[in-house]
Amino acid sequence: MALSISCKSNEEPTETGTTIQSHPAQGTYNNSLANNATVAINNDGICTISGTTHFTSGSTKESTNFSITVTKWWYYYPCRGSSITYYAGINIYGTEKSEVTINLLATDYFEISYTDSRELWIVFGHEGKRYYTGNLKKGIIKYVYQISI
Repeated sequence: MALSISCKSNEEPTETGTTIQSHPAQGTYNNSLANNATVAINNDGICTISGTTHFTSGSTKESTNFSITVTKWWYYYPCRGSSITYYAGINIYGTEKSEVTINLLATDYFEISYTDSRELWIVFGHEGKRYYTGNLKKGIIKYVYQISI
């Protein structure tokens, strides 16, 4: 007696996202901690993001420069009510289908994401350290007011 089991499904595989070339707006992005990144869109439509990010561990604080060139972003289809987020990087979940080139520093992993609320988030690993900056928004300027009485 022979037994044969076949598992077939008529359901199509569910895609969780797609690759796109929708880059963040060109310009400088800052946060309230004086971190920054500059987005430049090259003539061929490729996006280069460079700037400064930080590593903090206890009393150790280091800053370093980074640069990454993004050809394509991985766009996750958002859950109902959640923000739209685009990802690019290497060796980080969610970036596996993006197309990037690391120009400066990161050796372990790298992720840049940006949202429909126009925020950039950057994290990367270099020599076992995790560098991070986030909540970078285009056009934030810090004002210092001095009040005299």
